[in-house]
Amino acid sequence: MTSETVPLGKAKSGPDSGSADNAQYNAGPSASVSEHTFQRTLLDMGLCSRLPTRVPLLIKRHRQLRLQWAREHRDWTMDEWKRVAWMDESRFLIHHVDGRVRVRRLLGEQLLPSCTAGHTQAGGGGIMLWRTFSWAALGPVVVVEQTMKAANYQNIIADQLHPYMMLVFPTGNGIFQQDNAPCHKARIALEWFESILMNST
Repeated sequence: MTSETVPLGKAKSGPDSGSADNAQYNAGPSASVSEHTFQRTLLDMGLCSRLPTRVPLLIKRHRQLRLQWAREHRDWTMDEWKRVAWMDESRFLIHHVDGRVRVRRLLGEQLLPSCTAGHTQAGGGGIMLWRTFSWAALGPVVVVEQTMKAANYQNIIADQLHPYMMLVFPTGNGIFQQDNAPCHKARIALEWFESILMNST
């Protein structure tokens, strides 16, 4: 069994952390402290209530693979990195609907434009984009009309990525770098890459 001590400045806290921490403090032998005093002291220390930062959920195997990849490429030269083409998909929200927004206002100001946040009944919608780029040039931007699945991805790499790689790396020395998203590892996508490699040899 191991134990971990978390400094106060790094302590994780939820929405009601002030009340919870205050109750824990008052449960000890110390003198009682009001919740208001406790929260004011936290603010004076710079410990504001904030939403947690969203990061990719990585399991132990993911971390090991990332470390292995970094070690394998740590001695690459600038010329070697210039041969790499990168890609990713990103979703952009048309309206901010998947997070919590807070404002500070006085009593009676709840309908001021600066204190309101618009929303739509259908959730606001969004758009997904696929993009590739390299040292030499930016690649095409593709609007993904639906969820990125293996068939969509295979069409994109065939119609967009392949011409881009032929243009930017005419000698065939380019390296395409993608992540391990399920659609990237799908059988039809891997078979397409294998067919391209066989035809180029």
